[in-house]
Amino acid sequence: MRWRSAFFISCIGIEGALSAPGRLSQNTKYVDWKTFKAYGVNLGGWLVQESTIDTVWWDTYSGGAADEWGLYENLGSQCGSVLEMRYATWITTSDVDDADRAGVTLLRIPTTYAAWIKYPGSQLYSGNQKAYLKQIATYAIEKYDMHIILDIHGLPGGINGLTIGEADGHWNWFYNETNFDYSIQVVDAAISFIQESGYPESFTFEPMNEPADNEDLSTFGTPAALSDSGVAWVLKYIHAVLDHVGRVNKKIPVMFQGSFRGESYWSANFSSNANLVFDVHNYYFAGRTTTSANVPSYICSDAKATPGDGKFPTFVGEWSIQTVYNNTFALRERNLNVGLAAFHKYSHGGSYWTWKFSENATVDGQGTQADYWNYKYFVDNVYIHPESTWSIAERMYSTTTLAADCGHQKPFIAYLTTLLTVLTLRQIRLYAS
Repeated sequence: MRWRSAFFISCIGIEGALSAPGRLSQNTKYVDWKTFKAYGVNLGGWLVQESTIDTVWWDTYSGGAADEWGLYENLGSQCGSVLEMRYATWITTSDVDDADRAGVTLLRIPTTYAAWIKYPGSQLYSGNQKAYLKQIATYAIEKYDMHIILDIHGLPGGINGLTIGEADGHWNWFYNETNFDYSIQVVDAAISFIQESGYPESFTFEPMNEPADNEDLSTFGTPAALSDSGVAWVLKYIHAVLDHVGRVNKKIPVMFQGSFRGESYWSANFSSNANLVFDVHNYYFAGRTTTSANVPSYICSDAKATPGDGKFPTFVGEWSIQTVYNNTFALRERNLNVGLAAFHKYSHGGSYWTWKFSENATVDGQGTQADYWNYKYFVDNVYIHPESTWSIAERMYSTTTLAADCGHQKPFIAYLTTLLTVLTLRQIRLYAS
């Protein structure tokens, strides 16, 4: 099987390609993101509902709604039972087992603000999300020593006009002091949950996701999605978050998803001793002339740019391998592993979007979106290699000193490296089985 291509090896180097994922020791040591790295995955479609993640479920229950807000309205009195069943079944401990088998060391878990507070007039469901979150997080921590990013995916009033920010067309989080105050209540509730979880050292707190105040959605995914005044409002919020987290437990890291502006844009606004890590989202299905054939070059370019000015650690909180044009099945495994290794080498790892994904919309080229976004499919088909494979490979290459980087390896050496890697990994997989 073609696990790594010449481009993959030339991008990250042989030592980066074959290094084993590190795990946290099972103790009370808090994560230092300046040294910590992780291979992660998002648990999307579980505590936040999206129409594109599980289309069969959505078509069954949404009544044609565009977002979770509308789903709640359409379900009426049935909403509670439907969503509670979703929480109980979409993600279970067996999913955590499967993720661990593939070398996942971190789970990023999106939640709505309704999991934490009841916001007047909101049509988002407040139920037993915290209980299900605690069950899965505790299992992942106790059994596999995984790290958990607790993500507040949307905030009261709507932070980006999208279905994921609260509801389609909702922009009223910005410049609204009432909604700001409710958001701080969300922060306090989430931090209390982490502090009282029994494992506060195993959490990072992410208080927002993809803020944008530009109602021209063609700018979404670019720096123009967030205006200068929007930047000031976001900074006000993040500073308040850091203050509130610090009052409870300053050892809990805060992860800042700064819209589509990188770490270097924001870093001067924070003291160097802030317990802060930046979340950068890298997608390839829009905005650039990407194909399955050329996406490794985009991934490598993004990976090298992700660290910014280096003042704060960075993490790629969301990414996937769907491209704009000519998606092909044959290159999925290569492209996936390019991203896994490149983001791990140049920043502090990443979390794929998302663990389960069954969207049946077609893509340019072969297949549907599910064929490129469903991490569990990749695991089940051995696209991602478990820790035993990584460690065996690392031992076999322990004396290798090939130096390589994106675009800086001679073609013949790249070819030779690839040939040796493919042949060896085939032997490894036979040995491991």
